[in-house]
Amino acid sequence: MTRLDLDTTTLATTGADLRDTAASLAAVPHGVLDAAAAPAATGDANLSAALGDLASAWRTTHEALVGALESAGAALTRAAEEFEGAEHGTAQALAALLTATPAGGDA
Repeated sequence: MTRLDLDTTTLATTGADLRDTAASLAAVPHGVLDAAAAPAATGDANLSAALGDLASAWRTTHEALVGALESAGAALTRAAEEFEGAEHGTAQALAALLTATPAGGDA
């Protein structure tokens, strides 16, 4: 027989934590690297170009990371809700079976 043991509180908490982390990461300003890449800030055209490339690559990675954290957090929260609902439904069905009057039996 298969046994599934889940801590839905941990699933829900981790989901919320991931969404909070995504929000914190999303709040990091993009302009920090852009400002550092300015030729006046670096004093070197090659370094400025390299930092500009880094800023561009980071923007794409940053957005993807935020999206992945948000998706994972939402999925964990949904999983916790589904498992909680299934557990509650199973407990109610079992309680109904245990308290049911057998057919043809006395009440």
